[in-house]
Amino acid sequence: MGRLLIAGIDPGTVGAYALIDTEGNVIDISSRRGMDHKKIQLEILKYGKVFLVGCDVNKCPGTVAKVARSLGARVVSPDHDLNYLEKIKIVDNFLKTKKDYININNKHEKDALAAALYGLKRINGLIKKIKDHLKEKNKMELFDEVKKRVLVDEIPITKAVSMC
Repeated sequence: MGRLLIAGIDPGTVGAYALIDTEGNVIDISSRRGMDHKKIQLEILKYGKVFLVGCDVNKCPGTVAKVARSLGARVVSPDHDLNYLEKIKIVDNFLKTKKDYININNKHEKDALAAALYGLKRINGLIKKIKDHLKEKNKMELFDEVKKRVLVDEIPITKAVSMC
């Protein structure tokens, strides 16, 4: 299956995507003119299993929904359209936590990264619950498998642990 990934997608004349893993590591950020849902899908499939697609607007654009559907991923949208300053804050706060330089070439890539980070923020609580449950049961060695079952297959934590 590969690693579990979250994609942020910024559709448009210049399409962009950002891929991060569940630990918040940037896997890839890219943009180019004429990047439709099929091209985005082909690009991100190279890196692992995308289980979540983050969006930066409340009403998910058709391109984002198509990519998510084709990947078998869920879409996470905010309760309001994220404005420019919110996206800048999300990305800048994230970049401050990174030791290595992350190249963001344009506004579209920044918007895609903000969308992916929004998706990560929405599942961080669940990831923490998984860790806490496994620490309590002294079964941290099961973390990756339980995380996959909970995040991808949407199985409850206790059931996922019993399946491992």
